Amino acid sequence: MKIRPLLIPLAVVGAFGGTVAWLVLADPPPPPDTSGRVDAPQAAETKVEAPSTKQSEPATAQAGTATSAVPPPDEIRDVSPEGVSAPEVTGNLTRIEPSERFLELMNPPVEPIPEGPLNLVHVEVLDGGHLKAGQLTVKLAHIDPLPLDATCKTEMGASWPCGTRARTFLRGLVRRFKVTCSKEEDLAPQKITAECQRGKIDLGKQLVRFGWAKPLDTAPEGLKELAEEAKAEEIGQWQTDWYSDLPESNWADQTGQEPLTAEDLAPDVIDWSLRTFQGDATTLLDDPVPEEDLLTDELPEQ
Repeated sequence: MKIRPLLIPLAVVGAFGGTVAWLVLADPPPPPDTSGRVDAPQAAETKVEAPSTKQSEPATAQAGTATSAVPPPDEIRDVSPEGVSAPEVTGNLTRIEPSERFLELMNPPVEPIPEGPLNLVHVEVLDGGHLKAGQLTVKLAHIDPLPLDATCKTEMGASWPCGTRARTFLRGLVRRFKVTCSKEEDLAPQKITAECQRGKIDLGKQLVRFGWAKPLDTAPEGLKELAEEAKAEEIGQWQTDWYSDLPESNWADQTGQEPLTAEDLAPDVIDWSLRTFQGDATTLLDDPVPEEDLLTDELPEQ
């Protein structure tokens, strides 16, 4: 038997066994040295905390000579993003004023309202004395309007929403027509007092004439006279009884008679309407609307 062909396999087996024995019997490698290595968040925290300790003593020493009205915070808040080392802070924190650009963005300048006539379209009636078109709010001049939630009392002590009725009356005047206003005074940005008309109808005068607003002490004498007329006629907010102006009925005495027809009721209804809407009401209802008062697509002139 020849031994030479077996030498190579025996050598391979011996080398493999020696390698396995060395891996099993050899000492494991030492662990890596992490004494000088710190994770990124910990490093940022370490660099932030150290300056706060350093500056605590100078901050105490200079407390009497500090010029800032805002005291420095007890701890410095790190706003650096993850993975970025925060700079080392050695001095006191100082609060600075916002830049002019920032103030302009927060409070943009408002263009003044022109003095000339303002043509308002798509007018919204806020209450019995305020209009709004776009960003512009207009308070009707010379009048003290009723608040929207105002209530009035009748002789019987009952309450009725005269503030809401005043807004309804003004809505009936404005409807969807163009309103022309002449500025009287600037109250605030995009808020003015003005005399406003819808065509030939003066909105403030109509509110006073029909008892839905009171004139101010500085109002013209003609407006005060209209208020006295409305109060004497007990119309608008001066009504003492909701049903005092309804036509009288003698239906209870007509038992067994033929029922009333529309022709029989017409005179009473017409008479009641004339007594309810007197004087300027005829002009208000019959006054033709000029073509220029029709709703247009114009925007308010500001």
